[in-house]
Amino acid sequence: RLNEVFLGIVPVKLNALERYQGRRYRALTKDRIRRETRSALGQASLPGLIDIMSGVGFVGVLYYGGSEILSGEKTVGDFMAFFTAIGLAFEPLRRLGALSGVWQVAAASIERIKEMLETTPRLRDPEHPVPPPDGVPAIALRDVHLAYGSAPALRGATLLAEAGKTTALVGPSGAGKSTVFNLLARLVEADSGEVLMGDVPVDAMRLSDLRSRISVVSQEALLFDETLRENIVLGRQVSEEALNAALEAAHVTDFLSRLEDGLETRVGPRGTNLSGGQRQRVAIARALLRDTPVLLLDEATSALDAQSEAVVQAALDRLSAGRTTLVIAHRLATVRSADKIVVMEAGRVVEEGAHDELIARDGPYRDLYRLQFEDGPAD
Repeated sequence: RLNEVFLGIVPVKLNALERYQGRRYRALTKDRIRRETRSALGQASLPGLIDIMSGVGFVGVLYYGGSEILSGEKTVGDFMAFFTAIGLAFEPLRRLGALSGVWQVAAASIERIKEMLETTPRLRDPEHPVPPPDGVPAIALRDVHLAYGSAPALRGATLLAEAGKTTALVGPSGAGKSTVFNLLARLVEADSGEVLMGDVPVDAMRLSDLRSRISVVSQEALLFDETLRENIVLGRQVSEEALNAALEAAHVTDFLSRLEDGLETRVGPRGTNLSGGQRQRVAIARALLRDTPVLLLDEATSALDAQSEAVVQAALDRLSAGRTTLVIAHRLATVRSADKIVVMEAGRVVEEGAHDELIARDGPYRDLYRLQFEDGPAD
């Protein structure tokens, strides 16, 4: 809860939610304290009960042993030997009681860990994987159906993104555009139909082989709380020459000199020490270093101001060159120059073609264009 509030501190302040979030945190804390107290009482009760039973046992031994000695049945030596043995056994029994409480907690944790480790991933490598296609592949969906639970996301979607060209996916929210990306990267699997990279179904390849051929630049560029260099290379061994070339092409060098420690500057949690445009340029530099034949752009400039968008768009144009590029866009101005525009509605492809061709048809794309540019020219 604290992590959630800290990440959303600006909307918390703007909506005057300090008291509300404080009450929620106090309620969670009280519940946590109650649970921890019950757990501690449970662990402490068994040693306490052993102490009580041991005390009762000692009293019983004293009474019985004293009676036996008085009657002459036992000697004082017999009694002291037995009494000493009981005393020596007391501390191990007490420790076993304390261990029992710890074991109960450990057993519950082990059970949860065991359940997690025994969970079988739904998305796995095929038994007989096929090598990925060579070169820059085309991307195709053939009559693909997919539902999230009872909600259909794709209903017989069929499309082709030609090799080495840029294909834009447009349409209203919920049309299935992001689902196409998820299918291509095998974050989800289709209920039916085929998703192909080149002539190879994506589910016939190893996940590592498939994803090593895809780079993604999304609307939310996630950075780790590491240095700028580590966020760009992501653990790979790259030469300084290749790194500098990527920084230049992604326009990271435009702001690099303003950072106190340059590439060794820590970017903060989720990259909060950088602006949105700077984070996007870092994500583009990552993609340039990966140098994959397939590029997925998911609203990569939608959250930027006009100046940042122009810089980032120039970097994206350079990144897209020579790759099979799929672009998700709501702002049609960013995809007018795409080789093909695919219009999706309710999980189906309803129209496709170049910008001028779709405008001339006066179909769904023209309607979307009118909504965004109703006061401007239609061509």
